[in-house]
Amino acid sequence: MKTSLLLLLLPFVFWAQESTVKEESLFVALYTVGENWDTEKSPNEQAFFKEHSAFLKKLRDTKVIVQGARYGDTGMVVFKASGEETAESLIRSDLAIQNRLFNVKIYAFSPFYKGCIE
Repeated sequence: MKTSLLLLLLPFVFWAQESTVKEESLFVALYTVGENWDTEKSPNEQAFFKEHSAFLKKLRDTKVIVQGARYGDTGMVVFKASGEETAESLIRSDLAIQNRLFNVKIYAFSPFYKGCIE
């Protein structure tokens, strides 16, 4: 009897575990130079630039960053997060953002065409 009851409840246990896993969404962070960018210095000479590079490397290594690129004077990073608040908190934890080396705008990213960039 106990075994039968356990077998009947088993699918509900798995369903409950699956429903608590939150799927990650994609976001895009658009970076432009901030008010503390020194135009007289190269990027590697900027205060907090090395910390910014290390921050992005950590996100790449942990597979949070999906894609990164530059266009014009804007840097773009597509990344995964569990929600808007988490995305904002993550990107704003970058010392280069906190110290206004860069400005950043974060948006939900919804690809309408799945492709491959290599």
